[in-house]
Amino acid sequence: MTADSMNRIDTLANIGSSLLGVQMEAAELGPADVSEDAWVFGYCFGLFEAMARYANLDQYTDGMRMMSAGLGRLVGAQTQGPVLFRLALDKQEDHAFQEGAAVGEADLLAWAEDANALPANLTRYARRKTEAE
Repeated sequence: MTADSMNRIDTLANIGSSLLGVQMEAAELGPADVSEDAWVFGYCFGLFEAMARYANLDQYTDGMRMMSAGLGRLVGAQTQGPVLFRLALDKQEDHAFQEGAAVGEADLLAWAEDANALPANLTRYARRKTEAE
């Protein structure tokens, strides 16, 4: 792997974790919510997955590396990135995970088309959930 490739992966992982981190902070979500709430986890995974596809990263190499790195940054523990990535693969059949992933993907793609359309559906979901409780 080249230094340019590593820098690109790092940059994309930072952008994704920043987009998600801002939403999580606004919604008062913490790292535990990523792995404990299937919808939240799916949203995060979907956003990173869309980012990897949009950047034309190979899903089996650089895409996987970027998603693992981004998830690790998001929860504040790089070593958890690959663990969370594998957990996400195991959750592919979970309906709430699938729904969150679809929304996360749509948010990222909308932002890629219009820089003013910042991803915000994670915050909206968390606020609705809190109001319902």
